Amino acid sequence: MNRSLLGIILAAGLTSSAAWAAASAPQKPADAESDSQAAQLKPQDMHFLTDADQAAKAGDSDGAVQLYHSAIIYAPGDPVPYERLAEFYVHSNRPEQAQRYFTLALDAQPAYAPALQGLALLDIAAGNRAAAQAQHDILLHSCGAKCPETAQVEKALNSRSAP
Repeated sequence: MNRSLLGIILAAGLTSSAAWAAASAPQKPADAESDSQAAQLKPQDMHFLTDADQAAKAGDSDGAVQLYHSAIIYAPGDPVPYERLAEFYVHSNRPEQAQRYFTLALDAQPAYAPALQGLALLDIAAGNRAAAQAQHDILLHSCGAKCPETAQVEKALNSRSAP
């Protein structure tokens, strides 16, 4: 084999090996505290949620939805804006949208108690006791029996258990 061709092959092999080694090397873990802070709405952006809540109370549905979406844009990893928008949709009798945003809140933070509660109550209202029980079980495991969300779901499950 030609020496220059052998050199190219070896260089390519070493380069790809180095790239593979760099890519497969353990990554420095991210600072969990800074990650969670980055996911949260910053104080200067909290007005989106309060303004959205006020718009909802005033009957300005379009304004409320836009403000909740603004909060989501500023903190896509924060489950609170998703959950608040889901609650808005619950009160607006739009369960499909509510379910979507409760699920997005759980994507942002798995086992987020208010979103689990919201999904369970939607499931109960839709007659899906098995799904509501599954949400209750997750709440019980992650939040505990004394958690207000767990208690609320348990109360709803028990009140609908009698035929």
